[in-house]
Amino acid sequence: MTMKRKLLHNDHTMFFDRAMEAQRRQLLTALADAVAECRTAADQAAELTETGEIGLLRLVEILCAAKVQRGKTGGAVLEGTEVQILADALAQLYACLTECRFVGPMGLAAYAELSGMMASLMLGEWFD
Repeated sequence: MTMKRKLLHNDHTMFFDRAMEAQRRQLLTALADAVAECRTAADQAAELTETGEIGLLRLVEILCAAKVQRGKTGGAVLEGTEVQILADALAQLYACLTECRFVGPMGLAAYAELSGMMASLMLGEWFD
């Protein structure tokens, strides 16, 4: 069998799959850190900035999409201050992503978007 034939039998998505898994692992770590940061901010009675409010809305949107992907169509119950709701939404998203994976190019885009959001949150851009 020639080299070209061998290559045809290999999974051509292996690099994409590796990138997806690396993004997912990094995101899970960032989400865990962000949950802790939000819990601390909630304890200190911090408030969300405009960036934080927009981020919270987008996170809830992504959370709902992740729940639908898992076949859970029931609404999420989020109560408390905005910062408490943010912490709960992040914790629920973390739980969703430990049980399921986003797939395809849209999944990679979601991981990248969420990673950017977590970086912004951890820089303190979401809190007053």
